[in-house]
Amino acid sequence: MAAFARDTDPRETFAQDLYHLLITNKMSLLLDPDWGFGLETYLGRALPPTLAADIENVVRDDDRVSGASCTIVPVAGEIDSYRLTLNVECEAGFLELALALSPSGIVRVA
Repeated sequence: MAAFARDTDPRETFAQDLYHLLITNKMSLLLDPDWGFGLETYLGRALPPTLAADIENVVRDDDRVSGASCTIVPVAGEIDSYRLTLNVECEAGFLELALALSPSGIVRVA
């Protein structure tokens, strides 16, 4: 049986919130057009050197976050593929969100 929201770890719930923030394109939510980061727009090409800092800044805009650190490293042997690791200090404690970015999409790996 699947867990209900009240049964889930608050850090996992928040990690899902952050994942959706990162993959949602700006202007795609009618009631909150400024919400989202649009990480998919960076797929299939070289990443800008400021991307990790930009992600940290958008995550820190959330009132639940007191600190954020993002690292992005290329995946050896795979063209335009990266592992993004986001470490966040929040009300519920510390959490780590890891994403695999490749030309075919974004997958949450941790």
